[in-house]
Parts: sequence; structure tokens; C-alpha cells
Amino acid sequence: MKAIQTALLDAHLHRVEAEVAMQIKSLFGRCPELAGFAVQDMAAVGDLVGLSLDNDRSDEKLTLFVTDIDFSTTVSSEAIEEAYTLIGTAISDVMSAQPKAFELLRGRTFARTLH
Repeated sequence: MKAIQTALLDAHLHRVEAEVAMQIKSLFGRCPELAGFAVQDMAAVGDLVGLSLDNDRSDEKLTLFVTDIDFSTTVSSEAIEEAYTLIGTAISDVMSAQPKAFELLRGRTFARTLH
């Protein structure tokens, strides 16, 4: 029985990973000058800078934010703001469709791949 549960969990995580990859690929397609960005967990960053944030990790308190955004060319402040909006929307879409995506997104850096 445990093997079946593990297989189901692995299949679910694979679907979540596929959803994350699809959203990120789409994001880079919509924002061609975006070179990369990182996603951090608000609670982890609060711990690093000495803020005492609520340690309740219920689904309602899971907060991610974008850091270290970088572009391949010089862009306007409007383009930067649009990129933050697109990234935030992509992350929100993934998290609302797949709540387990939080664990896959936090602490990750995403970079454009060149072929």
C-alpha cells in the first residue's frame, strides 16, 4: 500500500513540476528581455534578516515574492514593472492550480535557456 501511495505522490509532483515548467516557459516567451529571477519564501527571508514573522505555515500564510530579477538588455521602469506583474501572475496561477507548487517554487532561481 505504501508503494502505491508513493507512486501517486510522485505522479502528482511530476504534474506540479510540469505545470511550473509550462508557466515559466510561457512567462519567458511573453517577456523576451527577461533573463532570470529568483523566488523566495517571505518567512525564510524574514528569519534571515531577524524579523519575527508568524511561524504558522498554514496554506493561507504561504507567501512568495520575486527577487533578483535581471534583464538581458536595458529596459524601462514600465517594462520592469510589467515583468514583475507577469511573474507574480504566473506564480499565483501555478499556486492556485497546484498548492504543492509552493515547495517547488520557493528558493528557486529561474533563468532563460538559450539554444
